[in-house]
Amino acid sequence: MADDGLDLAPPRGMRDFPPDAILLRDKIFNAWTKASTEAGFLKYDAPVVENFDLLARKAGEEVADQIYVFSDKSDRRLALRPEATPSLVRIITGNKHKVLFPAKWWTIAQCFRYERTTKGRKREHYQWNLDIIGEPSIMAEAWILAAAVNALKLLGLGPDDVKIRFNHRKLITALLTEIGIAEASHLDVLLILDKQGKVEVPALVQMLVEKGISKEIAETIFNRLTTLHTDVANGENLSGPQKEISDFLNYGMALGIGDYLCFDPGVVRGLAYYTGIVFEAFDAGRELRAVFGGGRYDNLFSDMTGEARCAVGLGFGDVVLGELLEAKKLAEVKTTIPACVGSFDKSLESDAAVLAKNIISAGVSADVLLSAGGPKKFFQYADRRGARFAVLLAPDEFKSGLALIKELGTGEQTKVPIAEVPAWLAGKAVKP
Repeated sequence: MADDGLDLAPPRGMRDFPPDAILLRDKIFNAWTKASTEAGFLKYDAPVVENFDLLARKAGEEVADQIYVFSDKSDRRLALRPEATPSLVRIITGNKHKVLFPAKWWTIAQCFRYERTTKGRKREHYQWNLDIIGEPSIMAEAWILAAAVNALKLLGLGPDDVKIRFNHRKLITALLTEIGIAEASHLDVLLILDKQGKVEVPALVQMLVEKGISKEIAETIFNRLTTLHTDVANGENLSGPQKEISDFLNYGMALGIGDYLCFDPGVVRGLAYYTGIVFEAFDAGRELRAVFGGGRYDNLFSDMTGEARCAVGLGFGDVVLGELLEAKKLAEVKTTIPACVGSFDKSLESDAAVLAKNIISAGVSADVLLSAGGPKKFFQYADRRGARFAVLLAPDEFKSGLALIKELGTGEQTKVPIAEVPAWLAGKAVKP
């Protein structure tokens, strides 16, 4: 709180990104970008403000209650997007004659939801979305997850750090039907099952009882989930969705991500539109919320637009990922710059700025301390700035046409003709 009463904190659940925080965000974004482009995905973007009606068509009741909704000056009902998928559906459908199918698209979208803030959950976050539209093969799921695993590896996270748990929605809905739960109650049950890992089984059983399901049937659900796990693990009685799970595992092994994959009948993904394989990635110790999640959503396009298109997608948020990197001591990113220029005398301030500009023109990034000061002040600034080389213009050396260059890591000092400094730095391979 400022002295005049101004609240200096961002709105609750939102984040500021000063330079030190932006370094980690950029590290994450760079990994996402590299993994996307290497896997052949094409980048798209969309407004952060969407038509509320578009979002309401896709969102379940829980998500709809969390949307930031407002009206513009023409009384149009708009909203801050809670996710990117509705915008993707709108763009794909509106540009269908120009889109190359199967379409592999990606984006990094800032998303907003008004929900209770906890560890791993903010009211805004950045989310990496990977989607493949128009590909019925389960290889699409494997390809998307291979890209996600590549991003994990780029960030230093291996299979001992993250496990991707997967299941098949048809497997679960078939089980519910088999034990006598009406289809109209499936979504309520799935929403409760989606809390596994966060809520103990006895409490989940009680939640199911409160939805009108007998305690005996509720307990049977969890017993059958264990049986499913054993059947798939042993390769027994495989048909339909179980066969798709087996094929998916084989594809994952072929793409080199098998060590990350783990079949888990408890993964259901609470959103109603998932139709096939679903997945969630967690830290290996299950101490954090899901790192990412997704699955096949073959009915969403037809439900929203009336045009059928099969699809599979993944959403990978930055909040839990940042917490995981912190826990694994992989979050530290130091600000660096090849060169920093300064002057010891006010009369040399302009010369220092010109020298910095010439260094930049030579292809080497450079900062400049705009006001003259003593060597101690300058070298401290250059060190905190992360400079490899500190270039100082001092009156005596300047009269001789020389600049003093200090390599901060070693303390070694060299005097170099001012006109040759840009080429000297470029020759040291300090280009960004």
